[in-house]
Amino acid sequence: MSAAPPTCAFCASALDPIMDFGEVALAGAFLEPAQFASERKYRLRLAYCSRCYAVQVPDIVDADVLFRDYFYFSSAIGTLRRHFEQYAAEITKRFLRSSDAAVLEFGCNDGVLLRPLADQGVRTVIGVDPAANVLASIDDERLTLVNGFFDEPTAARVVAEHGEIDIVMANNVYAHIPNINETTRAVRRVLKKDGVFVFEVHYLGKVIEEMQYDMIYHEHLYYYSLLSAIEHFARYDMRVFDIKPIPIHGGSLRFYVGRADGRYGGVESEAVSALREQERSKGFDRYETFLRFSERVDAHRMELMQLLRRLRAEGRSIAGYGASGRANTIIQYCGIDASHLDYVVDDAPAKHHFYTPGSHLEIRPREVLDTDRRPDYVLVFAWSFFEEIRRRNSAYLSSGGKMILPLPKLQVVSAPL
Repeated sequence: MSAAPPTCAFCASALDPIMDFGEVALAGAFLEPAQFASERKYRLRLAYCSRCYAVQVPDIVDADVLFRDYFYFSSAIGTLRRHFEQYAAEITKRFLRSSDAAVLEFGCNDGVLLRPLADQGVRTVIGVDPAANVLASIDDERLTLVNGFFDEPTAARVVAEHGEIDIVMANNVYAHIPNINETTRAVRRVLKKDGVFVFEVHYLGKVIEEMQYDMIYHEHLYYYSLLSAIEHFARYDMRVFDIKPIPIHGGSLRFYVGRADGRYGGVESEAVSALREQERSKGFDRYETFLRFSERVDAHRMELMQLLRRLRAEGRSIAGYGASGRANTIIQYCGIDASHLDYVVDDAPAKHHFYTPGSHLEIRPREVLDTDRRPDYVLVFAWSFFEEIRRRNSAYLSSGGKMILPLPKLQVVSAPL
């Protein structure tokens, strides 16, 4: 008897398959050599819901496995620090009219947005995150921290202790939650009638148009279009009233959502109207659009691997740059291993001397690029931060080093800014 087909996390309809990555190690599960033999792999597929237009990974890995001991620290990336400082200033100016306001962010990571919110004078700043090791890195008495997942019991405790919240925020986390319906109920429970839910996620349009398949891994369960977000929030009497494209992470979209009976829920911006029509014209409500995406990704894999094999045949040394979840998707999907790369460098000290999942490439400090042992090429997995990486490594490029950008278009860069 065959297993039942996967169903949509949002509306429970049957899903149509887009891509099957096979059995892969978890993108964020960096490990030590003693753990190689016991490393687990999990099936990874991408699918589409023809009923509510949601693109998603139906293969769920227990959240405790994914997030309890986490290696991603947002504050380590200067681009992100600046982004969240601007974000905090914009949100407080636009939506907060009282110094007695309360803001909650779930998936707050190491407080990269919480601190700027407090700097803006927000009275109550609450951060919720399941990664105890990341929360432990925050040392700021102005912040209230909750170690756990943002679910309905957590929402009830927040309301009991702090009252309803003016602004709820979620950044690069609203796509990570298996029980997305419970979390949305928690948001509505904690939010004031005239409050605003603001969240940023990687935008499906960028994934499709720029072939960003490196965003697909177990942690990223959902790939939001505006069409799918509108469908989802309508079930909870909430409405997307505004949007804002964000360049961060290679192309994100910020959603502004209000209760339908509140101050913001009845007005739709021109940006929302325009993008909704644009998505329909591009076929985001049609399955065949995503099948064509799958074919393009497969062709890209062959092109990248041909380049790496040619460089190795010429005796070139190659390292990876950026030991991120996105890197591990490219590495495992394309079949990159120690025959193609010597190691991977990363700016985050917490990852140094661990090894990448599945491929078991050593992660070294970026400073190796400044030595006489520098590689001939670096494959920049963190390509969405390329300008920052190129500035930081101008000496490497000036000395003859070259950088390979895998996406959005495969290219080799040999000159500093």
